[in-house]
Parts: sequence; C-alpha cells; structure tokens
Amino acid sequence: MYPEFDYKSILESISGGFLALNQDFSITYWNHAAEEGTGLKSEEVLGKHIFEIFPNAKGAPLGETYKLAMETQTFQSIETAYKDDKFETWYDIRMYPATSGLSVFFQDITRRKQDERQREIMAEISHVINTSRHLDELCVSAGEQISRIFEISPRLISVFLFDHHNNEIRLVAPALLDVDFAPDTVHQKVDSSSPRLAARVAKDKTPVVTDDLSLSTVGSTLRGEFEKQKIKTLIVMPLIVQGELQGVVEAVTMKDKNYVASEIELLTLVAGELAGGMSRKRLIDEIRRKNVELEEQTLKTQEASETLKKFLAMFSHELRSPLNSIIGFSDLLATQLEELPQTSVEEFMKNINASGKHLQLIINDILDLSKIESGTLDLHIASYPVSYFQESIRRVLSASIQEKHINLEFAFSPEFDEIVVDQTRFKQILINLVSNAIKFSDQGGTVRISSVREGNDMQFEVRDHGIGIKAADVPHLFKPFKQAADGKEMNRKGIGLGLAITKKLIELHGGTIWIDSTWGEGSTVSFRIPLVIDVSTELGKQGEMLLEVLKRENKPLRNEERPLALVVEDSPQAAELMKMHIESAGYRVVIAKDGAEAVEMSKELRPSVITLDLMLPVKDGWQVMKELKRHPLCKHIPIVIVSIIDEKNLGFGLGAVDYFVKPVNRDDLIKALDRVHLVRKPGERPPTVLAIDDDKSATDLIQLILESEGYRVLKANDGKQGVEIAVREHPDLIILDIVMPEMSGFDVAQELKQIPASRDIPIIILTSMDIDETEQAELSEFVSGLMKKGAFTKRDLLREIAHIGPEK
Repeated sequence: MYPEFDYKSILESISGGFLALNQDFSITYWNHAAEEGTGLKSEEVLGKHIFEIFPNAKGAPLGETYKLAMETQTFQSIETAYKDDKFETWYDIRMYPATSGLSVFFQDITRRKQDERQREIMAEISHVINTSRHLDELCVSAGEQISRIFEISPRLISVFLFDHHNNEIRLVAPALLDVDFAPDTVHQKVDSSSPRLAARVAKDKTPVVTDDLSLSTVGSTLRGEFEKQKIKTLIVMPLIVQGELQGVVEAVTMKDKNYVASEIELLTLVAGELAGGMSRKRLIDEIRRKNVELEEQTLKTQEASETLKKFLAMFSHELRSPLNSIIGFSDLLATQLEELPQTSVEEFMKNINASGKHLQLIINDILDLSKIESGTLDLHIASYPVSYFQESIRRVLSASIQEKHINLEFAFSPEFDEIVVDQTRFKQILINLVSNAIKFSDQGGTVRISSVREGNDMQFEVRDHGIGIKAADVPHLFKPFKQAADGKEMNRKGIGLGLAITKKLIELHGGTIWIDSTWGEGSTVSFRIPLVIDVSTELGKQGEMLLEVLKRENKPLRNEERPLALVVEDSPQAAELMKMHIESAGYRVVIAKDGAEAVEMSKELRPSVITLDLMLPVKDGWQVMKELKRHPLCKHIPIVIVSIIDEKNLGFGLGAVDYFVKPVNRDDLIKALDRVHLVRKPGERPPTVLAIDDDKSATDLIQLILESEGYRVLKANDGKQGVEIAVREHPDLIILDIVMPEMSGFDVAQELKQIPASRDIPIIILTSMDIDETEQAELSEFVSGLMKKGAFTKRDLLREIAHIGPEK
C-alpha cells in the first residue's frame, strides 16, 4: 500500500470522478472531480448508500451492474445517462473490485455521445432525403427521425411545406389517420400577424423557443399526449436554403426552455440538411414535370403534324369528290343542255345540289372545329322547350329516316319541360348523334333518344341496335378525322369530324360524353350537361338571359322594380360609400365581401351590373371575372372594376365594361352605370332608335325587337333620308347598314359626325359585309359597335345597346 498522503493525492489529481463503496454499498470516498461532475459535496454523500444518492440507479441497468461487480468481485463497465428537465449527461463508469468493496471511476462523455448521436441522426436524415419518392414522404419520414432526437412520439412533430404560389405553409407531418385538422391549420397563410406561430416563423424566418404550448400546431388536438410525456418546451424553426423558405418544423421537448441549447444545436443541423433536401427534391420534381410537359408537347406536335397530313390528304380527297360532280355535271349542262333529255337534266341538277350540300357540310364542320379549337365559338345560352329539339331532329333527318325506314323513339324525362342551352349547338349535338345512329342501324331498325335527370345534371342517351363498335376503336372516335374501321363503308360521306365537334360542344356546355358499345349488337352514346333551372322573369323563360337590362316605365319605379347592383368590396367603409353612390342613381344594392361570395351571389341574384374590387379575400377579382365570364347565366352581366390596381388593359381584356382607380368620383361612376344599364328616369320620353337600312325586312325586325322592349323606333330606307331624320329627331341611337345604294353607311357615319346636331349620337353597325381591319379602323372613329346580320339575335342587339347606353 501507498502512504495515505500519496493515495489521496493521486485520486484528487485525476480528471475523472472517483468514489469508493464498502460491501454495504455505502460511499467511503468522494474525490474533488466527483464533486464538480455531480454538484454534490463529499460531506453530503459520505456514509450514505449509493442508491440513496442516486435513486434512479436502483433497479436500472446501472444499479444491477453495481450489484454484479460486488457479488462476483469482477471488473464491470457501463455507459449510462442522467436526465431530467434541465440536463442530460452521459458517463462512462468502470467498477474495480477491492477487498473492502468497489473502486468506481466515472468520466463525463456527454460531448462524445452528442457527436455520435449527431452523426447517426444526420446519416438517417440523408438516407431519408435520398430514398423519399416525393416531398410529402420526405416530410413524414423527417418528422419521425426528429422525434428520435427528442425521444417523443412522431405525432408531436409537425413539418410544413412552403407553397410559394399561394404564399402558405401546408401541414404534411404528422400523418395522422385518426385526427382531422381544421383547414386553417393545414393551410396557413404566411403572415407576421397570423394567429399561428408556424406561419409567423415562416414569415420572419427566425426560430422561436417558448413554453407556451398552446401555440403548438398539434397541442390542442393532442393535449393528452403532451401531459403524458411531460412536454415543457416548443421549438419552431424555419427551413431555409440560401435565404429561400422551404418549410417549417415544430418540435417539442421535455426539457425546460432555458436548458435546450443542445437540442437547438442539433435541430439546426437537421433543419439545414432537411431544407437542402427539400430544395433539391423540388428542383428534381420540377425537372421531371418539365420533362413530362416537354414529352407531352413533343407528342402533341407529332400528333398535330400527323393529323395535319391526314387532314390535308382527306380534305383534298373529300373536296375533290363533290367538286368533280359539280364541275362535271355543270359542264355537261353548259355544253349539251339542248341535247340532253329532261330526265337527265333533272338528275344532273339533283347531283349538283347534293354535291354542293355535301361540300357545304364539310366546310361548316371544318369551320366549327377551327372556331372551337381557337376559342372563338361563343354559346348563346337561352331557355328552350325540349319538344323543340324533338321536332327539329325529325324534320332535319326525315330523309334518312324514311330511306332506312327507321323507327325513331323519344323518351324525354318529364322532370324538365325546358332546358337552358345554346339552341343551335345543342340541336347540332343531337342531330350529329342521331344521324350516326341511323347510319349504323339496319333497315327498319330503331333509334331511341332518351333523357333522365341525374342529380344536378341532365343525361341524354342515343341508342341504336346496329353493327356496334369494336372496343379498340372506341377511344379514338372523338379525335378529329377518326372513324371506326368497320364503319367506314356505312359512313362514306363523313370525314370523321362529327363526334369530335359534338364532344367539344358538349364540353363548352360544361358536360361530358362517352360511348358504350357491343360489337354486333349496337351502341349507346351518352352525354351529361349541367341542369340550369331558369327561374327568372318571363322574358328569361323565352331565352333572354340578359336580366332586365332595359327597364323603362312612365310611372316612378317601385323599389322592387329598381335594377339590382352587386357591389363586391371587402372594405366595409368602401362598400358603404359605393352603396350610397349607386343607390342615388336609382339602383338597389347588395354587397359581397369576398370573391367566392361574389360568384355565388351573381349566380343566384343575376344583378343588372356588378362593381368589382380586385384585391379580395378567398378569390381575387381576376378569378371572379374569369368565372363569371365563363358561366352561361353570368357572362353577359356588365362588370365595372373599382380598384386601387391600375390594370385597365387586363381588365378590359377579361370583359370589364369600365375601369376606375380608387378613389372613384361619384359622377363618373353613375355615368358608367348608365352606360351599362339604361335606367329611364321619371318624366323622360322612351329612348329612340333610328334604323337606317335599304332592306325593309331588316328595319322591320329591329322595330319588332326594340318596340317590345319599350323603345321608340324610327326607320329610314336610304342614307340620305337617315341623315335627315337623325338631324330632325335627334335619336338616342342609330343602327346603320354599310351597304346601301347612292349613300353608303361609311358616308352616312362621316356626315352625321360632321353635323353638330347629330355628332354625339352613338352608332351601331349592322351589316352582312365582312369588315377587314382597315375598314374597322376607319369605322372606329364614327361608330360604337358592330354586329353581323347573319348571326345577330335579340339578345345580341340588346346587349350592344346596353353596353353603349345614353351618353347625354
């Protein structure tokens, strides 16, 4: 044995802690390093049982190791941790047997353990990043790994992804199957004033450590688990790469918030790696998406090229056949008319007529498809009796029905007597489908046309019992210039556009189409379109979707008869000011506070005019305009934009009739409303319209349309007379034809603008002539609107007038 002085000197000089135990596990020695490492002085521990000083060791692996060393008198070692709500310390403990008990050396290895754990966690995070198939899976797996760091349930770790398009963070982890979070919890707008801590951290890009657990995303939902695991601190950290936000992570720990430095250090490393992984994953996903889009675009280009080749080949062939007949038979008639018998002449004329109609049909199909593809085909939605379409089908297809002795059956649902559709295009849909069914039916076969109501949709079916369609051909039938291989002989006159056009027209109505067919047994073509129930005025039931655009009466207007204005404005003060302005102009006013409410109120109330702010919650003004202009019942409602955003060109491009930048002047606003809604004021004479056209039937039609709407109509049959009446009567509006004898419409417009008495009268051109860009530019100085004779309807005329309005 060493002298006692030397023994103590050695034990006191070592860096590690040392303690000695007698055979009763009482502490007989406690060196200075042990005091510093544990915070316990020697006088506090000497003579006391080891488990009295360290009660957590009893029954734990450390306590069992003490017993094993003492009982077997063999060397033992163990690495163990001491944890509480403040500290986590790791020790390497070595126990040497002695005759009097045990000599125990212990070393603080916390730093080494933390480094090892960091390496393990970072390796796991890297593995998760490399093996995750998509961002959501990465977030869930990363949340599970972070839960290991804090030794808590993965359900208590929240990981958000940042969506830069919507400026929001989306909760991805925990992936709870048994808990539904509120939508405003899952989707949080990134805002410093948000009630959600995660959203504020995303905005400020600064970590937050707090003991206010109510700020936790999952805290209110999983309060029981927080209490069970004795959670004390919440750490919220942004996931950032090169200054760009990728997401947010929320972690909770059992430690006091003043003692989480090591957790924050480790979480910061994990957050950096995770943010980098998210960024790379986004980039890879974007590259993949771009590659897919490029492949799709390349495929579309190839298909378009092939389609164009087929089209040119087929179109040239289909044009030559009727042209050859027309040229050949007309040449015979021109050169040998006197020599030909009357029966041959009649036969030749019939062939020329049939070939001309076939040629017209081909050209119309091509033009229809071109308009649909270019987005220039507009639907004219109105309400029509279902019986009208039944009669139309029988009339148009009577020759085909009689030729094949087809039994045509109709079974339209009694649930709706009228439907709201584009009359011409809906008739075209039914005729195309029924015509096909007749072509592919046997002699004396039956074709059945039926309809049923399916929820808020109308479903129509055209059923035949003909040859049917092979399953391989069905997917291609709605593509242009495609025909079923086995049906070409029965459809020689077609070029494969009928079903393609039909599909596009149904989609324009908001519907879908499909085919069920059994080869050799027949086919059923079905389509659905939304059921629009017209509950408007009698005028609306007759097909006029423009709701009370022109209300004129000689007596003062009652409150319920005043036109309705919808003010879309989220600021209560601004909305109230707009309401006061508009009510003073003779309108009733309702207010929508956000974009979604504006769309729903427009559909339900169908106001006469809408004033629209662009900066709106839920849906912005641009989205509201797009939705309303696409909706058949709302597309014709005039919209006046009133916003702090000065984007006039875009506003007019989307269909606005006027645009004001706040603050708006009351008089300017009322003038704009007058332009879109002709409100007659008490005591005024009915608005007067002068129609100038050498075609008497045209002026009679205008008179018939407008007098039923309360207008006074004057008529002139030539330009000179029109100028005289305009100067004498000073009408509110002139409707003018371009092509007239002696004095053309161009001359009339120029002369009217040079005479002070008629200079300010708005002019609408109504002509059958095609106006090129040069002529349009020339006319634009003199006229306010332009309509084509062959296509205008009552609604078109009223809409043009409503858009001009009185300017006096």
